[in-house]
Amino acid sequence: MKIALVKKDNRVRLEKVDISAPGFGEVLLRIDACGVCGSDYLEATAWAQEWKRFGHEIAATVSVIGPGVEGFTVGDQVVLALSVACGKCSACLSGNPRRCSALIMAEQGGFGEYLLVKDTRLLFKVEPPFPADLAAFTEPATVVLDAFHLAGLGPEDKLVVVGGGFIACISLLIAKALGVMDPLVLSRTAHPGLNNCLKATNGQHICWQVIDGETIAAPESFGQNLSGSLGRVVVLHTAPVKFMPLYLERLPYDSIIVNLGLSGADEDNQVRIDAARLIFKRIQLMSAFPVPCLYLAEAVSLIQKNQEVFSLLETEKVGLEQLPEVIMSKRNSKRKVLIFPFKAK
Repeated sequence: MKIALVKKDNRVRLEKVDISAPGFGEVLLRIDACGVCGSDYLEATAWAQEWKRFGHEIAATVSVIGPGVEGFTVGDQVVLALSVACGKCSACLSGNPRRCSALIMAEQGGFGEYLLVKDTRLLFKVEPPFPADLAAFTEPATVVLDAFHLAGLGPEDKLVVVGGGFIACISLLIAKALGVMDPLVLSRTAHPGLNNCLKATNGQHICWQVIDGETIAAPESFGQNLSGSLGRVVVLHTAPVKFMPLYLERLPYDSIIVNLGLSGADEDNQVRIDAARLIFKRIQLMSAFPVPCLYLAEAVSLIQKNQEVFSLLETEKVGLEQLPEVIMSKRNSKRKVLIFPFKAK
């Protein structure tokens, strides 16, 4: 089978390796589609110190089942969690899986033809099946749901998304599925697909103030659009963290910021914020990361029930052989790329 390996400095290579037969409790998956995530670019630029498999936004079909596996059959459509709580430690047994002391971690490898999963607790069976290009959105949907549930986002709240990439797009559609409409997006440009998502949610796009190519502040109109909000303002920050101070003064009292922004450049992850600005405006600043994954079933259900809506997410579908070129491009188009390992050449 073919697999892709990554190493920092944007090196990606394809190799042929033998397919491993599943052992006790293991399942071999045939990869149907795998989305290229922002963290995959970070693996390629900085994180992967040694050659490793990567790719985790996986939609797959059960190919071979090892002995002792229950609940799955060959041909089942499945999605994969990056990690799940063990369910056995003291934290799990007390109803607090967030503090699980024995997380079950998935091995990444969605950029390949097959992947061996060593613990079926990481898998979720999709019933009834739906297109792989939509099922591959499940993992990023769990990231957004984790952030929304952390903030307690409700229909009465005003959603603001900072950044205009794929996570912004899927955030708008998930918010729509949860009954949250009229969002506001703050970004430099309206990226491919964003306009369709804004139209579907009755949302509005506002551009940063930019001088000589440098982002300097959120415009006055940003604050004006938030001043009449009856509920809380919930900000989903998907851009590099360095942009956060540039809109703090425009937020109303009792706003909540949930950070998902992450960059491969250390300077982009560092920010100086006057704590008094947060205290006196009662602004809560939190970060979300779905470890362990608690919302895989909810993500599948939302996408499954709203397939027409999630079909608005514009993607580029390419074969595994094109992955090195995709990684080297570093998201110049900002379009979501899906890798189909068995895509016809």
